[in-house]
Amino acid sequence: MNHHFTNAQVVDTEPRTVVVVENQENVDLHCRIGRPAQLCLIRMPGVNDQFALNPTDASPVAGMSYHGNGLDKGSCGVRIARVTAENAGLMNCTLFVDGRGLTGSIEIVVAFPPKQPTIEVVSGNLANLEVNSELTFRCISEGGNPEAKLTWFLDQEQIYEGVKQEKPEEYLDEPSNKRYFTASSTLTRSIRAEDNGKRLTCQAEHIAFPERFSRTDLIMNVNFQPQALPDQVVYGLQLGRTATASMVIKANPTPRVLWSIDGIDYHQGTEQGRYAVPIPEALGNNHYNVSLTIAGLTLEDLSKMYVMRASNNFGTEDYRLSLRSQDEVFSEQSSFGTGEIVGLVLAVLIVLLAVALIFIARATGRWCFRGKFRTI
Repeated sequence: MNHHFTNAQVVDTEPRTVVVVENQENVDLHCRIGRPAQLCLIRMPGVNDQFALNPTDASPVAGMSYHGNGLDKGSCGVRIARVTAENAGLMNCTLFVDGRGLTGSIEIVVAFPPKQPTIEVVSGNLANLEVNSELTFRCISEGGNPEAKLTWFLDQEQIYEGVKQEKPEEYLDEPSNKRYFTASSTLTRSIRAEDNGKRLTCQAEHIAFPERFSRTDLIMNVNFQPQALPDQVVYGLQLGRTATASMVIKANPTPRVLWSIDGIDYHQGTEQGRYAVPIPEALGNNHYNVSLTIAGLTLEDLSKMYVMRASNNFGTEDYRLSLRSQDEVFSEQSSFGTGEIVGLVLAVLIVLLAVALIFIARATGRWCFRGKFRTI
């Protein structure tokens, strides 16, 4: 009886593509068809001739053995004891049914780790970063097979906006007959003040890396003018004593400051009359403590608005500050306001009026406070 094969009868492969690393052990490749087979032939990259495998006989090729459920189940596969670079390519499996062969293919990708990723600046000035300036970075990971997967992070937080994955470049190293890929990704970012001091990282993920990931990074040094603050109030100062009013501002590089009091400017590092202006104290992470010292605090000092101007090479910002004494704070917390006093007086008057009306009514008998009963 002749068996006619239709186009619907194909060889199923599992998997269709397999990615392995060199020297990986016990890699299984499987082909099958929905009919019993009489012969299973394997053509393996790195092996000169095709060879037959079956469940009962020893393999003619060292390191290659039969894998599957038996030829009677239409199962034809191979187990590679240890993968080498020469095994990269298409593995063909041919199953013969009643004298006719059907072939399936599995692509074997032997992975090689790429180089550690590198970051380069495509456009912009990394050495002089300013707020709102735009920079484009490129991350490159060369020489991997397959290409590495590249991801951007800023202080452990993944970046999605402005990221573009470029098409991998492929080339063949003829002496080794190995195929390599170079992965690259660009990041375009508008620089922000809060980027300063953060770590920009490019992460390459690849199956052949010992820890699966390789990273490279750079520290963002962003220059920005002093950042604005709402009006400040310093509480708890004592009249007659030396008072220090201070605020914390943010700037990079270090700001220069002056205080304007009654139309007179007092520069940092100077002392004039009752006023002294220390040099801003660096607190770290581009924060600075800016202060003004006033000798013998008076009531008049509490009525003034103090203006501090901070500037660096990237801009200027003005800050407003007022002072409050301990007595003012205590008075606000412990005393009644005018409205509260008026309300209290009215409440007392209402109670007294109500009591007076009750006594008058009882005396005149106009209101009845005792019930009268009639006996029948």
